[in-house]
Amino acid sequence: MAWIKRGLITLVVLFVLFAGIIAWFLSGLDANQYKPRIVQLAADQGISLTLDGDIGWQIWPNIALKLEGVKLAPLALPNESLLEADKVAVGVALMPLLNKRIEAKEVVLLGPQVALSVDKNGKGNWELITDAMEAKAEQDAKTQRETPPTLEVPKEETASSGGLEIALEKLRLEDGVLKYTDHQAGTEYSINQLQINADNLVPGGKPGDVRVQAELASSDFPAPLDLDIHSTLSIDEGLNGLRLQPANIKLTSADGAEAEINLRGNVRRAKADAPWQIQLNLNVDVAPISGWLAAVGSDYKPQSSSALKTLRIESDISGTDKQMTLEPLELTLDGNKFTGGASFQAASNAKAVPSVALSLKGGDLNVDDYLPPPAAGPQEDELSADVAAAQPVELPLESMRGFNAKLDLTLEKLHALDFQIDKPELAIDVNNGLYQLNKLAAGLYGGTLNSTGVFNARGNSARGELSGGLTGVEISKVQEALFASDEPEAADKKKVTLSGKTDLTWVGQTSGADTLALQKNLRAAVQLNSKELALAPFNLEKGMCQLVSYAEKTAMPEKEWPAQTRLQDLRTSINLDGDVAKVEGINAGIENIALTGDGTVNLEQQEFDFALGLALVGEKTSGDGCSVQNSRWRNRPLPLRCNARFDEAGATTCKPDSRRIDDLIRDELKYQAEKKYGDKVEEKTEDLKDKLKDKFKGIFNRGD
Repeated sequence: MAWIKRGLITLVVLFVLFAGIIAWFLSGLDANQYKPRIVQLAADQGISLTLDGDIGWQIWPNIALKLEGVKLAPLALPNESLLEADKVAVGVALMPLLNKRIEAKEVVLLGPQVALSVDKNGKGNWELITDAMEAKAEQDAKTQRETPPTLEVPKEETASSGGLEIALEKLRLEDGVLKYTDHQAGTEYSINQLQINADNLVPGGKPGDVRVQAELASSDFPAPLDLDIHSTLSIDEGLNGLRLQPANIKLTSADGAEAEINLRGNVRRAKADAPWQIQLNLNVDVAPISGWLAAVGSDYKPQSSSALKTLRIESDISGTDKQMTLEPLELTLDGNKFTGGASFQAASNAKAVPSVALSLKGGDLNVDDYLPPPAAGPQEDELSADVAAAQPVELPLESMRGFNAKLDLTLEKLHALDFQIDKPELAIDVNNGLYQLNKLAAGLYGGTLNSTGVFNARGNSARGELSGGLTGVEISKVQEALFASDEPEAADKKKVTLSGKTDLTWVGQTSGADTLALQKNLRAAVQLNSKELALAPFNLEKGMCQLVSYAEKTAMPEKEWPAQTRLQDLRTSINLDGDVAKVEGINAGIENIALTGDGTVNLEQQEFDFALGLALVGEKTSGDGCSVQNSRWRNRPLPLRCNARFDEAGATTCKPDSRRIDDLIRDELKYQAEKKYGDKVEEKTEDLKDKLKDKFKGIFNRGD
């Protein structure tokens, strides 16, 4: 065994001797000779580089060039560091070092701290460096243009005396911190406990392994998020390509919500000045979405417990760094699957704007599940007061400009605000603030909707136009969806309802810089047509018969009067002026009764007021209605007035119009007086007026 002992002693002696030779060699190679040159090179680019310690050598565990107390700041503000590091060590290869050439094999950064900030004027502290670098480039270009050309004599090649080359096999970063503070927006973001470990980042080498771990925090986040990136990647020769095989990015919130992104593919370019070519496969999984809303400081909760649970995105990304396409694109939200594609086009020049496009097709989507639950709000009077006191919201006109976009969305069925919409289609083009609604179509409660419009947000205020039509819609279903109530119906008061197929056409326009101005400046014209529309609980034929029976002193027909009125061939025009809708030219038939009139609807005050006229066009109001003996009552409009608040309308809303009934009384009084008294009409007028007027009072308040 003696030979083993002698062998070990020999190895130790050789190792010590070899280490001594390296130490002797490194002691003769003063790395600080590069220090002034490095500092000056940084200063030439507008960067203040401070190296508090000497540039030294590290022998163990690897031979490394070591820098301590590194600080980097704008040259104009050398005391405001953007980057600080406790230690930077660059591992070097031994054999090149023997030829006095430094070849970096490993880089280690301990405790690096990066501090980026934006002041209240929106200027970043790093811009002092970029501005200085741009100014330096412009000055160099100017000097080159002004310097006369010289005859260059080729120099004889000499042996290299040394230099710095990078063939990075290992990268290690520990306890890194990156802070971003926006004093203009009042927000702060930071990356803490940053750890990076990477192996084999040698261009043209075999695939390497990269692991990044960090903690993400923000002034808006209730708690930090954990970031974990793991990738197998390889770098092409000349740094002209990167292959991900694959890259996995995972985020985890403090409450356990997870978001995972997987990328597989490559990013390459043919040469240094060629555009980057992108070919990637993308997979994204997020669960639960509601957990991520809470993680970023939002208290939003959907009204359905099954909503905002999972999101999955699958797509192939292809194109360049200037133009990318995501196709096919598959998006699944809580089991709702959408397929289509998307694209992005960067601005081609300084005057152009970027463009995005999205096209999706899906099945059934219930938007109501994603809306917040109805809150137990204030009483109606308090709610009305809150609405009246609400301040107008300024339109984000600046944000609505500066890009082009195209949106195409098609669904099989959509549930929204208790509406059921079949096969909705939406097509919108955006051209730098000009929003063109090319198509809005859907099947809506038995009918069809088609509409187009334009919204111009390019000026200091916006202007919008909209036109379209609604054909064959069942109006009762629309009323039920818009004005549904869970409160029981009072025995002495029945809700006003409409039913029947209706056609609507409209054209409107508005303008303004805020929501209140858009509402106040709204001007629209609406045409309404319906073959047969039922109105309940009013029975206008019964009211007409009551009026005639009092006038002619005849008995009311003994029949069952339905609590509704069927309006035949209803036609009317509606002009909307801000909060007031003027209903003009009402024309309809009720059996043998012709209905005419007009009115107003005040949306702000939530009330309506209509003046109607009922005229008999035959001897009887209907086949089993009341008879009209006096021909003077035929073809003569009898005045009614229907006015009430929306929430107070009922069976007694429509009554004889006291504003116009005096004219009717006066005409009938004059006719009867002339017939009975001849020349003595004026003497009997006042006596008969009061008697006849009393007959008209309360006609429509009678229940029989």
